[in-house]
Amino acid sequence: MRSYDVIEVLTEEYRSRFVKVMQQICRCKSEYERNRELMKILAVSNEVAECIKQKRPCDLGFVKVKVIRKLLNTQVVIMLNNEEITIDSFNKLIASAKFFKEWYDNDCSVDSYMQPLIGADHYDLIKEFLTKSLEKLQYVCEGRTPSLNLGDLPVYVSNGITRAINDLVKKT
Repeated sequence: MRSYDVIEVLTEEYRSRFVKVMQQICRCKSEYERNRELMKILAVSNEVAECIKQKRPCDLGFVKVKVIRKLLNTQVVIMLNNEEITIDSFNKLIASAKFFKEWYDNDCSVDSYMQPLIGADHYDLIKEFLTKSLEKLQYVCEGRTPSLNLGDLPVYVSNGITRAINDLVKKT
């Protein structure tokens, strides 16, 4: 086998593996965008719980806790984006948000993205590249080709990454 053939085979191997990396990155980006509201709710959930527990009104922007005092009792109402929801419904949203966050934290880390590259040569170099370039790599999910610095990677790795990105950009 000529050295050109070896480089071509290695390039194709890295292209194939990096396509899987990019697919996971795009899946995570898409899921995060789809669940962005849940993450906002999760961010204020402790404050909302405190307001409910203390039966005091709170204005947290898109979430408001209203307290309606009646003769014999006090009613607590949650307003989410100016729509009234029950405390049970709010708690279900919190549970969904916690579940999503757990999935996201497990499946959308650099270590998770690197799964298809376990056992590959230059793993640490690729991981460093991925960490530095993650934000730019997400452009691929929108069908845009990012401008990347592949300088420290061997030519067959950088060519594989470039081909993977080009293949995915063409598909979107």
